[in-house]
Formats: sequence, C-alpha cells, structure tokens
Amino acid sequence: MDITPAFLMRMVRETLLAPRAAAAKMLDFGFAPIVGWMSLLLMAVASTVLTHISFAMMPVDSREVWGPAMGSPIRTAMLQWVVLLISVHAIHKVGRWRGGKGTLQGAVVLVSWLQFILLCLQIVQLVTQALLPPLSDVLGIFGLVLFLWLLTNFTAELHGFSSLGMTFLGIMVTLFAASVVMAFIFSLIIGAPATGG
Repeated sequence: MDITPAFLMRMVRETLLAPRAAAAKMLDFGFAPIVGWMSLLLMAVASTVLTHISFAMMPVDSREVWGPAMGSPIRTAMLQWVVLLISVHAIHKVGRWRGGKGTLQGAVVLVSWLQFILLCLQIVQLVTQALLPPLSDVLGIFGLVLFLWLLTNFTAELHGFSSLGMTFLGIMVTLFAASVVMAFIFSLIIGAPATGG
C-alpha cells in the first residue's frame, strides 16, 4: 500500500463521512508497530510547528497571555507528545477495563490518524486566522465537536462497543480524570526552565 497524498485525502473524506468504517479500514491495514509510533511522534512535531505559527499570528496581548506555555518549541513538543501518549494509553486501558477488545497498537494507529485529521483542520484555521479571523473562531468550535465525534467512533470501533452514547459518556469521564493528571504534568513542564528554542 502506497501512502500518497491522494490516498490520505481519500481517507480524510471517508473519515468525515463514515468515521467508524474508516477506523475499521485503518485498523485492517495492519501497520507495523514502528509505523504507528513514528506517525504519532511526527504528529506531535507537526502540531508543534503549526501551534507556534498560529501563536506568532496572534495579537500581542494574546501572545503575552500564552507566552509562558509557548516559550520553547521543544517544551511545546514535549507537551504534545505527553498528550498523545496519555490519549493512547487511556483509550486502550480504559476501553479494555470496560470489556473492549482493542489493542495498544490499534489505539496508536487511530490516535495518529485522529491527530492528522485535526492537523488538516488546523491548517485551514491558520489560513482563516490570517484572512478572516471570526471564521477561525468558528472553526475552533467545529474542531472540538469533530474531535469528540471522531474519538467516540474510533474508540467504539477499536473496542467493538455497540453504543456510541455510552462510549461518549466513558470518554467524557476519562477526559475529566486525564485533565487533572495532565494539568499537574504541564505545570511541572511549563514551570521548568526552558532548555531550547
């Protein structure tokens, strides 16, 4: 299988139209574990680049507010990587705890793919941020809804859950618990002296 731009765009379209079926297709491709983990790392780096470009385009007062968290690209990449790692293990372990059948490798693949979809939206946001800022704010809200919708479908497909409603409820409870853990981790990372950038 050749992973070409045309293939990626076709999969993006399929994911938006039928997310659960697209998730099943991604799992059936049988990517090697190293491919999944390298993709996850690449998504963290790409997200860091786009985040810092977006930060540079913000008004001065907004940059001052977010300055402590955006002082170093290396620090931002660390935060992105931590978020993705926690997401992968939460989806895998909590799903298995609730009787799911998903594997860690499957969680890696689907989280990587979900992040790619969100990166595509982030690129569109960057363009609208420069040309039409109010639309960029609307896309931000749309991105949150899309994230939750895709995450629910991906998790349900990974673990073989039949109810999207119960899957969504489980995700919300898990996100709340994970946010507490990540807030603590981020406070340690952001509070540490910058080491690069």
